[in-house]
Amino acid sequence: MKVILLIVNPVSGKKTSKKILPNTILEFKKNNFQLEIIESKYKGHIEKILNTYNINNYYSCCIMGGDGSFHEAINGLMKRSDKLKVPLSLIPAGSGNSLARDLNILNFQNAINNIVNGNKKNIDIAEINSNNDKIYSFNIIGWGMVANVGIKAEKYRWLGTSRYTILSLFEIIFKKINTAKITYYDRNNKKHELEDKFIFAVLCNTIHTGKGMKVAPKANLNDGLIDLVLIKDASRLKLLKLMPKLFTGEHINDDIVKYIYVSKLKLESKRRFPLNIDGETKGETPFKLTLLPNQIEIISK
Repeated sequence: MKVILLIVNPVSGKKTSKKILPNTILEFKKNNFQLEIIESKYKGHIEKILNTYNINNYYSCCIMGGDGSFHEAINGLMKRSDKLKVPLSLIPAGSGNSLARDLNILNFQNAINNIVNGNKKNIDIAEINSNNDKIYSFNIIGWGMVANVGIKAEKYRWLGTSRYTILSLFEIIFKKINTAKITYYDRNNKKHELEDKFIFAVLCNTIHTGKGMKVAPKANLNDGLIDLVLIKDASRLKLLKLMPKLFTGEHINDDIVKYIYVSKLKLESKRRFPLNIDGETKGETPFKLTLLPNQIEIISK
């Protein structure tokens, strides 16, 4: 019998995990899977579990939570001293669920079927070096408005998922422009440099960000590149018109948007700014990023 280590984040999203856990147990039993269930107790607990737990002989470690929970799982595995890894799977229970959208498993039953079918693939992981610390990302690394919205969103959880849109509107109204110097390497390892004023810079390994925004519509989880999306300084009216296009991916055709495929990058700014890494406020500028191809195995369609 296949055994799944199911790690449940009970506070993810709107505490969705508690609602779907009973049916999850029933579905896995029906498909002859044995579950070992651990409930995370605090922020960082999932990372600690995946970093120290004996993960030998598990069919998969399944995360029931959102992108923040999956971020912890990724960092736990990537930082293991024994280098052991286990295939990760996901039952989405967060507010944004960016990875679940990319994998088309937002629906609970689709997520279960995906795990039962057991198709696997390796995905790329970004390694961020900031303040002499290594942080790993599967989703996004955001600077500027993207990071500001992420920080403020934690204080306005009572607004639900609409808080991202509302806070983005406020960011545009109070428009903060910052200069960044970006040194990056393309798919052929050719070096490029640019320096300009930007609303934000975001590096995406997934198509989706936040609540369904297609910030990087060309992103691929395992193409060996991470997609850099830059929005340059523009009028408030121009930015407000651009915002709805972030949900369709049409923004990349606008003249204030640069879309670049990157293998390595360094971003420097005149003062230190916090970063949004997979929806979590972690690290700050300056930072270096290296994309590590095919680092984590996930169960995927």
